[in-house]
Amino acid sequence: MEKKSILIVEDEAVSALDLSNILKNLGYQVADIVTTGEKAIAAADALHPDLILMDIHLAGKMTGIEAAVKILRNHAVPIIYLTAHSEPDIVREATITRPYGYIIKPFTERELQTVIEIALYKAELDREYRKEHARLEGWVRQQTEDLKQVNEALAASERKYHEFISLLPEIVFECDLAGNLTLVNENSLQFFGYTKEDLKRGLNLFNHIVPEDRDRVRQGIGRIAGGGKTTGTEYTAMLRDGTRFPLLVYTTRVIENGRCTGIRGILVDISEQKNAGQAMQQVIKKLGILNSITRHDILNKLTSLSCFLTLISEGGPDTMRKDYVVQCTAIVATINRQVEFMRDYQEIGIRLPVWQDPAAIIRYVAEVNYAPDLTIQVSDPGFEIFTDPLFEKVIETFIDNAIRHGEHVTTMTFSVREEESELHITCEDDGAGIPAGDKEHIFEKGFGRNTGLGLFLAREILDITGIIIRETGEYQKGARFEIIVPKEAYRKGSLASSRSGT
Repeated sequence: MEKKSILIVEDEAVSALDLSNILKNLGYQVADIVTTGEKAIAAADALHPDLILMDIHLAGKMTGIEAAVKILRNHAVPIIYLTAHSEPDIVREATITRPYGYIIKPFTERELQTVIEIALYKAELDREYRKEHARLEGWVRQQTEDLKQVNEALAASERKYHEFISLLPEIVFECDLAGNLTLVNENSLQFFGYTKEDLKRGLNLFNHIVPEDRDRVRQGIGRIAGGGKTTGTEYTAMLRDGTRFPLLVYTTRVIENGRCTGIRGILVDISEQKNAGQAMQQVIKKLGILNSITRHDILNKLTSLSCFLTLISEGGPDTMRKDYVVQCTAIVATINRQVEFMRDYQEIGIRLPVWQDPAAIIRYVAEVNYAPDLTIQVSDPGFEIFTDPLFEKVIETFIDNAIRHGEHVTTMTFSVREEESELHITCEDDGAGIPAGDKEHIFEKGFGRNTGLGLFLAREILDITGIIIRETGEYQKGARFEIIVPKEAYRKGSLASSRSGT
């Protein structure tokens, strides 16, 4: 076994020599004997002893304690103080260096050996501790770095997830099993009319489902939490302002630590599909009724035409035959108008209703139907309406009627304004107006001085999406048509864009 080397720092030569002999007899190797603190520091740097026996009072300017402080800055070596002084102040000062022993002179050989052996043993334990501490510190550092990388990857993944769902036009959400929303995308907040602050304060899924559907939603959450699947369930939801609309819900479970903690899903607004389907059913119904009426009218006219042709073929005075020909011509003209009407009417509902800017359409129609003596004014508050693509035919009818029947119309004013939960599009002119007795009949098929079909078609076009038209002007002061759009058939601003998915 290799002998432990000990550095002796003692300024009394006799004591240093005696100490050296004792150490050698005990089986230790004396690395060197030095007399000053400065030399002790140099010897520690050069010899790397296993232990240092340090006298506190040394020759020179540096005490043993001061030398120990500097040695310990660079070397983890155990130091035992040898001194004839045991004053509390000196002992307290020596403890700053955390000595491995403190021997008061004079001392016995056995006492010296015991302190040295304990110091060497404790120093070995400290070295093992430092190695283990360094190893653990390195392991913790590595684990910290690995965890940092995992957290950064997780944060990047979450960031990509949030960026992805923020791009989706649909409503994306997560909630716990009680319906408390834990995550929604920006479009969801905008769609329902909320802010991020509202989400932080707490929002619940059930508050945005109509009361009559809430039990079905609870059952659906329970089914999904139990591992069931959904292929899209229809519910009726509510915006913050109470507006109701139909939607399809596609959901799946949120699993954390092996158990279901909530659901996540996508909501799809199907208002337009519903409105378009209802509009199409209404168009089909109206076309069927109109076909029946028109077929009946044409058959009646053909019967009359056949009678007149029979009378003509039977002969008679020329004046009567000419009168029959005139009657036949009038009947043919009437049938022709019926056919022309059918051609126009069958276009209604052929294309699905779409969101349209009424102000833009009015300006377009006014430009196409330009009249030099007519000024058309249009307000534009930025609303859109959900109506048949033939909406421009309605505007054409207003302008055409004003020019044909207004007598002295010089100005037409179109305004668009919101009143409570309706949108009013008003067309006013400064012409002759409509007599009070005619107001109830002007939208009837065949009423009027021309074909009697324009305002009838206008009403039918608007009625496809539940829009009402009425005349509210005062006779001799001008005509005034009001188009009344229900809440579900108009929109404005960014909320409207998110609802339509455009």
